[in-house]
Amino acid sequence: MRRFLFFAAIALVLSSCAVYTAEYGYGRIRVPEVTGLPETRYAAIVEENKNKSAEAIENARKEAEHRAAMKRKADVNEYPENLAELTFPHIYTPLNTNSTEVDGINTVKVLLLPLGYDSMSQDDARRILGANADVSPDFVILTGSLENQITGAKTSGWDAVTLTGGTILHRPLLKTANENTAIFFITSTKDVEIAPLSFQNNLPATAEEAEAWALAASGDDTEKTEVQKIAETMTDKEKILSLSSSSPSGEDWIDFTPFRYRTSMEFPVSTYLEENGWLDAYRATHFSAETDGGITRKNGAVYERLDFLYTEALIPVSAISYPVMGLTDRTGTFAVLAEFLIP
Repeated sequence: MRRFLFFAAIALVLSSCAVYTAEYGYGRIRVPEVTGLPETRYAAIVEENKNKSAEAIENARKEAEHRAAMKRKADVNEYPENLAELTFPHIYTPLNTNSTEVDGINTVKVLLLPLGYDSMSQDDARRILGANADVSPDFVILTGSLENQITGAKTSGWDAVTLTGGTILHRPLLKTANENTAIFFITSTKDVEIAPLSFQNNLPATAEEAEAWALAASGDDTEKTEVQKIAETMTDKEKILSLSSSSPSGEDWIDFTPFRYRTSMEFPVSTYLEENGWLDAYRATHFSAETDGGITRKNGAVYERLDFLYTEALIPVSAISYPVMGLTDRTGTFAVLAEFLIP
């Protein structure tokens, strides 16, 4: 009986062990596909170091330019009394600012104030700028007539650069400018290029007129040609294109919105920018136009978003449109404020 029990125990042990074969054991091993370790191939390491070297060279160049710009002395360079004598860019420097930040997680706030083409007084400018004093923007972009832009710039007391498409009031240090765009140092190695553009619009006052207005805008490439020309001349990687447009965005004109006069429609400017990788800061940070219109202009029964902050290579963090004393009550125009993260 003992012998029988002994052999039975041996058989039981052997049958149990037979399940755990080498094949079974190997089959149970799971090697993670991604280990989190860096690539160790020599070619990959060389390529990575090459990229790092190129970045280091570029940063060193920017730092040298930054140091040179910090030493630059500038006169106020007042605007001429006769604006026909104004040449672009006009760099206005009552503060001679040299403000920059330390490298890190950097953001910039950009405020767009569409001042329009109706004459604006200095008192109007004071009310508009005073109503926005608490938002603490890094840049204020003034669009509209040249007279209104310069009234705004002189009233603000900020350093400013006036370009063909608008005027940029700035806290960060100006690096360089041409007639269409300006580049600013945010830190000694990070910069941002800004191009303002402004077009007159003929916003209708009734829903019945809105459809004809939109159809005309959807078939007109004139503004798109100008926007494309400026966008393609921008050279910096990090870009902001500020646009006070004569036509809305195709992202806003969809079938289901609170605005019953809208139907699904595309417009040349917004289509061009979207197809070429530009992000609309407002749409990138909000739900669709079904629930969030983001109005920047109103006239009678028509409410539209005609003022935009587009970007390439920056990350939109937030964007809002809001009424401004001295502007909205006088012209029906709203301000646009957006914050961008600089990688």
